[in-house]
Amino acid sequence: MLTSYLKIAWRNLRKQKVFATVNILGMSTALCVALLLSLTAYREWTYDNFHENGNQIYQLMTEEHGSFHTKKGTSMVEPLAATLKKEVPGVVRTTRIGEVNMPVRYGANHYYLEAQMVDADFLQMFTFPLVAGNKQDALQQLNQVIITQKTAASLFKQEEPVGKTIEVNLGGKWQPLIVSAVAANVPDNSGLQFDLLTRFENAPDYVEIKGKWDAASYPLFVQLDPAVTGALFERSVIPIVHKYYVEKLTDIKKDEGTLVIKTIGLKDTHLNPDSSYYSGLNQFYPWLMVILATMIIGIACINFINLSIARAFGRSSEIGLRKSLGAMDSQLMIQFWSEAFLLCFFSFLLSIVFTVLVLPYYNRVFGHDVALSLFHNPWLLLGALTAFLTITLLAGGYPAWKVARLNIVQVLKGKLGLSKSSTMRNGLIVVQFVVAIVLISCTTIIWQQLNFIQSASLGYNAIQVISIPIDNAPSNALAAMRNSLAQLPEVQSVTGSMLNLGLGKDGSSGNWTRGFDYKGRPVSTQNIIVDYDYAKTLDLKIVAGRDFSRNYGTDSTAVVINELMAKQLGEKDPIGVELMMNDKVPLHVIGVVKDYHFESLRKKIDPLVMTMKDASSLGYIFIKVQTNNPVNALKKIQQTWRRINPLAEHDASFLDENTQRMYRHEQRFSKIFMSGALLAIIISCMGLFAIAVLVMAHRQKEIGVRKVLGASVSGIVLLLSKDFLRLVLVAVVIASPVAWYFMHRWLQGFEFRVNIHWWVFVIAGVLAICIAFVTISLQSIKAALANPVNSLNRE
Repeated sequence: MLTSYLKIAWRNLRKQKVFATVNILGMSTALCVALLLSLTAYREWTYDNFHENGNQIYQLMTEEHGSFHTKKGTSMVEPLAATLKKEVPGVVRTTRIGEVNMPVRYGANHYYLEAQMVDADFLQMFTFPLVAGNKQDALQQLNQVIITQKTAASLFKQEEPVGKTIEVNLGGKWQPLIVSAVAANVPDNSGLQFDLLTRFENAPDYVEIKGKWDAASYPLFVQLDPAVTGALFERSVIPIVHKYYVEKLTDIKKDEGTLVIKTIGLKDTHLNPDSSYYSGLNQFYPWLMVILATMIIGIACINFINLSIARAFGRSSEIGLRKSLGAMDSQLMIQFWSEAFLLCFFSFLLSIVFTVLVLPYYNRVFGHDVALSLFHNPWLLLGALTAFLTITLLAGGYPAWKVARLNIVQVLKGKLGLSKSSTMRNGLIVVQFVVAIVLISCTTIIWQQLNFIQSASLGYNAIQVISIPIDNAPSNALAAMRNSLAQLPEVQSVTGSMLNLGLGKDGSSGNWTRGFDYKGRPVSTQNIIVDYDYAKTLDLKIVAGRDFSRNYGTDSTAVVINELMAKQLGEKDPIGVELMMNDKVPLHVIGVVKDYHFESLRKKIDPLVMTMKDASSLGYIFIKVQTNNPVNALKKIQQTWRRINPLAEHDASFLDENTQRMYRHEQRFSKIFMSGALLAIIISCMGLFAIAVLVMAHRQKEIGVRKVLGASVSGIVLLLSKDFLRLVLVAVVIASPVAWYFMHRWLQGFEFRVNIHWWVFVIAGVLAICIAFVTISLQSIKAALANPVNSLNRE
């Protein structure tokens, strides 16, 4: 019986090629988009899910609560790992993790590998299986390393890697290390990525931090007993804080503050902004993907329903004949649902083809890394199948049920009575345009914020300054660059800094917050170590005093502060004020610079202290250029840097590129909303066109009578359009507060942001009305121009 229904359904669809094509294209496009968005959300939610001990592994962080601030940090002190394992019940394993891009050479070839310096417990805690070597013996010695399959293929080609010796650059010195094992390639949904593992004791600064409880440097993970929860561990570690963080607690208590150690579950680190392995994505981002997917599928289903009902009007003779010959309602319902099932099935197959073709472009444009290999998960396949069946029932079930319940007498008279479903029809139109208007409004506001970010004054020269990461460079790199670049006429000045401005090509950013007492009250400030000519190179405005100068030998104990720091000190004239920031040598203020955005516009400007130390504390070189050919200048500077530092891994970049790179997630939001809005508008217009066809068909007699009585074409078009336009106006009223709420919440993530103006929603509404009017007018004009004799004769 079911086979018979499907055969009849196939014949009917072949007769209605236009109807079938429009429905299949609309539904398949929506399914493709929904599939891509859902896979993106699934990937973000399943980060680090493959670890067998994942539910018992936590990253530790400190929370320092003061009178007016809360500071969080994931850098932990070196001796804490061993202390927790020894003194806290329930701690099974611990590992410190230090990430570094490590120069490696084997034979005559040089490589740059992403290395993780870890403890011996690492492989027992995390599930990174070995394909060669023994897990129990690997990393037991300080001179051992583990490499991945991909790294082994690059280094050794066809050679057996285990037992081979490679040289790695640690702290500027080449040291031989032995490959003890080969690990399987790290899954792309792992927060911990590496090409090479070596012991934590090989960290360049290990000797300096060993045994120190006042030098927090690296992340720390613990594996707890299954019976111990994160909350129970946090209570158990309180005595450790009071026992070993004595000096830190003394400083904090001056501010009437507290210090606690908290936990972050391994599976939460990817979307938790407090984690060291935070992806930079908002926790709402995966939900946004699911919501957009649901919206797109929803309007596609609405479109499917509208087209199905509009098509049923042209099949009144068939429906009436079937009913008069004794067809039961259930049989008619199954027949029409079979057609809907075939349409959805073909749409689903076509959507898979679209997904395979579009996936590389999708990943490139939106910055994702989605792969169809995710479908190896049987639960994901089951979820996709369930979603398909649900969509089929929703999209095909309602039209089939509606047609099956028609009165046989009314059908034989050619009156399907579908106009009684106007409430449902109008509701569907409103829902479609609410979605479209929300997406248009959100896209506009996101674009405004991005434009504001791009044009906002940062308080420093970002256009003419080049940033170079000092990676693997000799200690005299900055001095050598000054000497070499002095011969280039386009170079104006050169300086160095501990931290970058924006996000450079090395992908690194950070800050350093310090607290100290000033006249008996606690003071908190950001601290940046800089070199001579920092203010000159960045065009920072000196509002009081002076910048660091080689003409003053005492500047090694001097600081330059910003206006907010001066305000925090509460001194009318801060020049000459002494600050005890290290409890050893007093630092005196020599200058005040105008506040500038040394961090993202998401954050407010904090108090800032700039200090000077030896060149080993610097992480970046800044070079100010004055030229009409910045690309050529960048190339010359890059070549000079490569000569000075042959081990340089990352390229130079202009600071304006760095600042824009910080907002790549917002740019991704904009692209996603814009694409979603365009697709929603297209599918909504298809559905609106289908409804217009249905309504015009119902009102043929009315249109004919009006034309006979002298109604003009424009009058008829306006009459037929106004009901639809009224629905779009209702959608504008509903969508505007919804869009305002979501964008207001989103903008709260920026300390510096645009205001949401009323005219944004007016423009979105007018655009939606215009699109709807054009769509409806295509059918309205056709109906108004039709010969009234034809419609009246039919009656």
